[in-house]
Amino acid sequence: MNRLSTITLSKIDCSALSRPGLSTPGGAAVPLAPSGSPIVSGRLREFQLQPDLSLYASDVRDELDMEVTGMLQPGLLIVLPLAGEADVSYGGQRFLLGAGGDHRGLVVALSRRECFSRQLRRGARRKVVSLAFGTRWLAEHEHVLSPHPGLNQLRGTHLAAQQWRLSARLRALAASVFELCASGTPLMSLCLESRCLDIAAESLAALTDGHREPECVLRPRERRRLAEFCAFLDSGEGDGWSMQALAERIGMSPSTLQRYFRQYTGSSVFAYQRRRLLDQARHALECDGVSVSEAAHLAGYTNAGNFATAFRRQFGTPPGSLRAHC
Repeated sequence: MNRLSTITLSKIDCSALSRPGLSTPGGAAVPLAPSGSPIVSGRLREFQLQPDLSLYASDVRDELDMEVTGMLQPGLLIVLPLAGEADVSYGGQRFLLGAGGDHRGLVVALSRRECFSRQLRRGARRKVVSLAFGTRWLAEHEHVLSPHPGLNQLRGTHLAAQQWRLSARLRALAASVFELCASGTPLMSLCLESRCLDIAAESLAALTDGHREPECVLRPRERRRLAEFCAFLDSGEGDGWSMQALAERIGMSPSTLQRYFRQYTGSSVFAYQRRRLLDQARHALECDGVSVSEAAHLAGYTNAGNFATAFRRQFGTPPGSLRAHC
């Protein structure tokens, strides 16, 4: 599984990354950027449990701002965000996992090799477990997978994706991966493989239960419209617009826009805008030396206390702790 491990100054392809490793207080090996600087701190582990089954477990804090790109092999990808937020894209389809504290699982089907990217934001924390099942593994376990109609629908469409709210059991299974990684016992790999199969079974069951989101697959035309809409929001032109006005801008009803937008990004429209404005405020604090009250105004907050609360929730640190250093 070609996954995130290290990065350099602003954007890099994962195939160019080396793995010298850095021992962190968490006990995991975190590779370094070519400059020698760690790009994340915390625990980051990657295992090839079977020839076509990979596990990626990350409990880290981003130390740099940048984009990481790479390629994923054909198969099935299961992503379980447990804490924080992850800004990821697969084949141009973007997901803000864990946005607003709404931690939902994500399944993505890949019928061919596909690019992925992840946005890192310095100071942001995230805890994520991902499983990648290759085509050979899927073929060998076809007798187990075929009874799941929801999975069959996904596998028939490249980049088809579905999200669902994580059950308490699934969250506990995913969290236990970190405990097993830290155990270092001779049977660790075998235990991890068993745990991953439990996670896969629980996730596949969620695709066919009565609480799944019905519109699980966005068509290419809808993804293009939503990508253009996200670019419009990123430009700042839609700041201050009502939901009705934004819906008219994309040619949907407000309810349809909210439903499709959450499927596309994992976030509501206004949560997406709030995240962008907080990112701008953080940049102004770090690089322009603005005051907390000025940063609050940039983020659209009239109350500095409310801004400080939202800022701490987003980045894990109070705005007053940042100093201009760019």
